[in-house]
Amino acid sequence: MDAVVDCAGQTTRAINQALKRLAADGATEVRVLHPGARNCLGVALFDPVRIRFEGSVGYLCCTLGDGADFEVMGDAGWSIGADMHAGSVLVHGGAGTNVGASMKGGTVVVKGSVGTRAGIANKGGTIVVGGDAGYMSGFMYQKGTMVICGDVDAGIGDSMYAGDIYVGGDLGAPGSDCVEQELTTADTELLAALCEPHGLGPKKGWLKLGSGGKLHNFDRREFAIWREAM
Repeated sequence: MDAVVDCAGQTTRAINQALKRLAADGATEVRVLHPGARNCLGVALFDPVRIRFEGSVGYLCCTLGDGADFEVMGDAGWSIGADMHAGSVLVHGGAGTNVGASMKGGTVVVKGSVGTRAGIANKGGTIVVGGDAGYMSGFMYQKGTMVICGDVDAGIGDSMYAGDIYVGGDLGAPGSDCVEQELTTADTELLAALCEPHGLGPKKGWLKLGSGGKLHNFDRREFAIWREAM
């Protein structure tokens, strides 16, 4: 039987303490009622527990996770899933800015659209966006995979060092040193595995982006390249 945490009348600290206690005691699934778009829910959970928020959540929720799986039956504020090491987050609605910021592992899926700077400084996580994404998404990308099924605004992949970014809709002006790459059979298989279980797919057709490698090492003889990037 599912464990239940009701947020009504409780502080954020008390809610998080209850979630940690249930997970430590061996609960496998926890329903969180009336989250009320509160901030900082589900922070730093390290046990293999599945937590379902039955409503929208605020900013910095489901962050610093290392093994927990989250489901949000609504929308999410900025930085959902940030700094995650392992585990997953599934948001059935849309999300704000900085989705999956500085992830080192795990997966964040947002079925709707997201704000600016999705996947900023990603260090190894996987991010899937079912809708559109705002400007400067994938900024300083270092490792990992980001899939945007819809349109993406200008600055995508700006100053990225490594990793793969896939766009399924219209592409705004790419950021500095972000270039188109060949889409392989392995890429299409990966995209299907990431998107189809959630009923997602490209708005038009897939385009793959990656680093051009020009900004990996500074050379003052090529200062013009760096000046343009800045």
